[in-house]
Amino acid sequence: MESLNINITNFEGPFDLLLHLLKVNKMKIQEIRISEITSQYLIYLHSMKELDLEIASEFLLMASTLLEIKSREMLPRHKEDVDEEELKEKLVLRIEEYEAFKIIAEKIGERFNSDLFIFTKRAETIIQDEIPLEQLLQGVTMDSLYLTYKSLMNRQKEKVNRSFVRTRSLEREEFRIEDKMEELERILAGNTTFSFSTLLLGMKSKAERIVLFLAILELSRNRRIRVSQEEVFSEIIIEKGVEDGR
Repeated sequence: MESLNINITNFEGPFDLLLHLLKVNKMKIQEIRISEITSQYLIYLHSMKELDLEIASEFLLMASTLLEIKSREMLPRHKEDVDEEELKEKLVLRIEEYEAFKIIAEKIGERFNSDLFIFTKRAETIIQDEIPLEQLLQGVTMDSLYLTYKSLMNRQKEKVNRSFVRTRSLEREEFRIEDKMEELERILAGNTTFSFSTLLLGMKSKAERIVLFLAILELSRNRRIRVSQEEVFSEIIIEKGVEDGR
């Protein structure tokens, strides 16, 4: 295996590092060799420790995932065990998703940078002969000034399209976190569990949904409810927590 040189300041997260390792080893994402990638990934973490750098928890979590898949590949299979291929497929899927979003972000960044180059024409200085004030006001009377002003005002009024003017009054919606917390606890009193999406069905505005979400976070922090999710992007389940938050 060729020597592996890694710039440790170059990676935004574990998936960014995994993509780099796949590129160095000329592997396709679908053909990832867990044993080889795991060894090189651990070399990266070891390098961070030698430089006395703090290792983010997400890097350690990925390391444990790689080691789990590697150990399952090395051990004999049993029917009752979780299939390591399923763990590997989930990892491959997440790497593919990360790569897709990274490519999109790079393209958006390129378009943003290209729009920064705006070229304008320099202002031209128009030189005119100075006309004396007496010559400009020659023949101007108060009546002519009044008629000119009146004509300008009338032309301005004609520009206003009054036939399409619409007036509407909007009532301000106010929602309190405390009220939503009480509402959630009332719902829990008659139900053991319910889903987050079910709660959203009764919400009429974005502001109410935001307050509901904050109320869930506060109740969860106080251990008055328990929030669980089987996997990423799956349904969020809410159930009653410890009595009285203790």
